[in-house]
Amino acid sequence: MDATANRIANEFIARYEAAWSRGADAAAKLYTADSVLVGYVTAIGRPAIVQLLSGIIAQGWTSIKIKVVNIRNVGDVILLANEYTEIGSGPNAGKTLHATASHVLVHADGEWLSVLHTAR
Repeated sequence: MDATANRIANEFIARYEAAWSRGADAAAKLYTADSVLVGYVTAIGRPAIVQLLSGIIAQGWTSIKIKVVNIRNVGDVILLANEYTEIGSGPNAGKTLHATASHVLVHADGEWLSVLHTAR
C-alpha cells in the first residue's frame, strides 16, 4: 500500500469523524462543490449533500466511527473503502447502525476532498 495514500485516507477519515459530530454543514465541507453522494437517495452538489446529511443527523445519528477496509491510489485519486458505525442519540440513543461506504478522494482547493461517496 502506498504510504502517502494511506496517510491521506486516514487523515480524511479522522477529519470526517470529527466534522460529523459538528453537523451536516461541517461534514459537507469535506466534499467538492460538485460532489455526488449516493446513499438511500442521490445528492449532487454540496447543498444537496448538506440536506441529506442534515436529515440523517436529525434522526439522531450524531456520531460516526469509520474503519478503513481498503485504500488504493489510482492516478490522481485515492479510492477508500470503509465500514462505518453511526452512533445514535436522542430518538436513537443506545442504538448503532453498521454499514459500508466508499469515497473517491481528489486534491481540490488545497486539501483532499470526496468527489464521490457511496454509502449503504
